[in-house]
Amino acid sequence: MLRLVTLFILTFSYYSTASANPNLHFANIALAEAAPFQLNYSPMDYDYGRDIELLFSELSKNQLKKITIDHLSKYQQKSHSFGILNSTYDRLKQILAITDQDSFYKSCTIFSKGTTAYSENIAERINISIDRHCRFLFLKRLSAFSSNINFSSRDLAYFKDASIFFSTGENQAELVSLLHHYKSNAIEHEKLSSILIEKYIEFKIKPSTSVLSSLKVNPLFNKFLQNNLNLDDSSNSYFQDEFQRLSRVASEAAEKGDFQLAKTSINTAVNFFNHNKNFINSHKAWYGIIHTGKALFYKGKDTDAIEVFNLAKSIANKEDTSESIFYLMWPNLINKNYKAMKMVVDKNNLEKNFEKFDSKLQYWIAYTFIKTGDVKKGSALFNKIISTSPYSFYSIISLKELASLNKGAVSETEILSKLLSRDDPAEYSIDKTGPNLKDALKRLAVWNKLGNDRFANLELRYIQFLNKEDTFKDTEFAKTITPQANKEFLTMNLVRLLNTQKRYISSFKVFQESLEQNSLSLNYKLIKFIFPLNYLELIKKNAENLDPLIVISLIRQESAFNPEAKSGVGAKGLMQLMPATAKRFNKRVKVSHLGNPEINVAIGTKYLRQLLARFDGNLIFALASYNAGENRIDRWRKEIFRSDDPLATIESIPFEETRNYVKLIYRNNFFYSLLSNKPVLMIPLEETFKVSLDAKNF
Repeated sequence: MLRLVTLFILTFSYYSTASANPNLHFANIALAEAAPFQLNYSPMDYDYGRDIELLFSELSKNQLKKITIDHLSKYQQKSHSFGILNSTYDRLKQILAITDQDSFYKSCTIFSKGTTAYSENIAERINISIDRHCRFLFLKRLSAFSSNINFSSRDLAYFKDASIFFSTGENQAELVSLLHHYKSNAIEHEKLSSILIEKYIEFKIKPSTSVLSSLKVNPLFNKFLQNNLNLDDSSNSYFQDEFQRLSRVASEAAEKGDFQLAKTSINTAVNFFNHNKNFINSHKAWYGIIHTGKALFYKGKDTDAIEVFNLAKSIANKEDTSESIFYLMWPNLINKNYKAMKMVVDKNNLEKNFEKFDSKLQYWIAYTFIKTGDVKKGSALFNKIISTSPYSFYSIISLKELASLNKGAVSETEILSKLLSRDDPAEYSIDKTGPNLKDALKRLAVWNKLGNDRFANLELRYIQFLNKEDTFKDTEFAKTITPQANKEFLTMNLVRLLNTQKRYISSFKVFQESLEQNSLSLNYKLIKFIFPLNYLELIKKNAENLDPLIVISLIRQESAFNPEAKSGVGAKGLMQLMPATAKRFNKRVKVSHLGNPEINVAIGTKYLRQLLARFDGNLIFALASYNAGENRIDRWRKEIFRSDDPLATIESIPFEETRNYVKLIYRNNFFYSLLSNKPVLMIPLEETFKVSLDAKNF
């Protein structure tokens, strides 16, 4: 089954365990319901928010109305949480009062941010929309003048400043109208054309046909167009299609056992790419070569496969570098040829450049050192992974490797401390916070009530990046707070708030951004907040001899606990069941029934239990089947899976989505086990991928 979301979604719920292990000190963790950032907005705040939505709608359509601005202006002298916008309305009033060019330039100064640029608050976003409206007014005003006039230096300067927006697609109809209007004035028309052409060349953009036919094209632009045929969609399509044809011939030849044709064809494809790389998507080309290498490997042509993987590495872009190098190691991993893996590490200076790679390649580099006898170096690299990517699947596997290497000499709690901070994040009373934070939280509540995710995300970013002087009302108190403590305070309580509101995707974004910026440590308190136990009793009721933590780990990945979730292919409900699959277990069930948690979980747990029984408790095969379909797993087991190592098997799953799906559910299950005080490290790694259905032990 296809899952609803690619990345796993973070949520929370309070969960108490009577037999909590004191070493994990979960008993002292505050209730999630006590979210200090849950502030109520006033009726005026709500009305204000609705009026702002109307304003943005008018600006997006370039239909700004005086009655709307007059209505918003009445709020300026009243108490509300939108004080951040007060100065904006003065500017809007000035724009509505424009009568001539002097008043236009006074009110419509060009700003540098584009309409898609990052902005940290609602005031900046509305000013960006106003800037766009101003550029629209500029084009309309110039088009209304006689075509016989000469532009002033001020007009040309404004057009030049605005040309970056026009050249990238803004107000195209008005731009074409302006160019057509001045075609009869050759001198002024050429001035406008030259300004635009300069931007098209600078940003390597081919204008639309309507704009191109309206320009005064100069020799420089003609040369640019001739030298950049890849900007022409039809030309680009030819080169891309031809490369894909060549790589497809290679992979099909490999699958049919014509290995000489496969090698000849893939070399031809790579040569074609190197001669026409400006016209071909490098990632798609890379993927096509990797596909041929895999086909050769599955047919037992390991040496040939590695040669092809080296070809893929030679054309890989920066984003594909880590994966390219992994594929040089992968055949040797499957064959347990660890010395050959070490040769790849040494040849490519992987240890020296360790920090540049993703956590997947980092793990296999560290693993290689362990397998070739350098336990000290391998352990040090495992620790680096845990430190820099604490929430990744490979961080958890690294923890398990360290536990195995220590063979009980170090306690589980001590090893877990490498992943989870022992310190509670900073907590402060909401009474100590200042008006900037409180107003933003009230505005956030308004946008959530109105269902405006765009503006809610703006407020979230604004809150996340508040400095401590804006977070706290007392200047002297703010001086006692470190920037790190301020960041942790804001992030932790945003996560708590968003989960209280069941805005799980937003919670994930806040959490993920904070981890990436190193502004939040992974701590016990946060783990309680970001892992939900919604529907746990319902799951237990239906689980029978199936571990409910596996089920809840899957639900989190599939639907983020949204009972009405629906995927693009029609999977529905908590466990994202396809209607046809559901009917196998209940012929009377209808699509509408799958939104009912009782029905969905009852059928979903039966299906998952059936898959586990079919694959003799192999969690990898069962989860992969749930995501990609049972028939595919049968074929993969027969044609692809060549290793008895569970991690090597996961890495061999052909579909990237399914590979990630299995990894993420395994990671979810690790943290759910941690919260439930089950052993998470001392069980051998291989055993954690086996599920027993013989007895109910949960």
